[in-house]
Amino acid sequence: MNNQLNRTSLKGVSAKDYAYYEIKQRITEGKLHPDQPVIEEDISSKLKISRTPLRGALERLEFEKLVVRQSNGRLKIAPISVEEVKEIFKVRSKLEEIAVIEATENATDNDIRILSEIASKIMNTSKDGNIEDVLYYGAKFHSYIYDLSGNKTVNNFLAQLNDHIHRYRRLVPKQSVERIIEEGEEHQLILDCIANKDTEGAELAMNKHIQKSLSSAITAIGIYENNNDSSIW
Repeated sequence: MNNQLNRTSLKGVSAKDYAYYEIKQRITEGKLHPDQPVIEEDISSKLKISRTPLRGALERLEFEKLVVRQSNGRLKIAPISVEEVKEIFKVRSKLEEIAVIEATENATDNDIRILSEIASKIMNTSKDGNIEDVLYYGAKFHSYIYDLSGNKTVNNFLAQLNDHIHRYRRLVPKQSVERIIEEGEEHQLILDCIANKDTEGAELAMNKHIQKSLSSAITAIGIYENNNDSSIW
């Protein structure tokens, strides 16, 4: 799944917004690496935009903690750490549990059908070992649950966390085949609980899924730190 923005095809999108989404995508996909210096001249040239909208985009990314300002005033891509990922996933776990409980209570037969279709795609792509599609459909599955919960506050907080979550999950290009298959099985179990109106089971299944995702993220940090290389625009 290629979600990269095409500047020429986006009508009505400002240069600042374009720069913001493009840089954020490269950060969350791991193409701009943790602690990498932000060189405005290079980014401006690559994106073919002027420095003024670029700085506006960087200010927004700094506010979201995806880039950080150093003591010398220069920006760099935000660092990563096991401590941070544990904090993020701890909060995520509680929010996702609330979302899945309320989604289970609200789910209609049509909602179950839609979630079943997404879960099937997760399972099929996981068996093929296609990590990009597993991540794509996994995010779609969770997003549907968020919307189905009807809890706007939970949705807003999860939206703020998910860019950081996706960043950690993409630190390494491939996961083990076993873990990819587990992803499919975990989503299917969540779906089964929702379909059966089993709120306690859905909460437990979601918690286990998030905890396993955390373990994978911690492993990814170790792999990344041992195999760090230069980023590619």
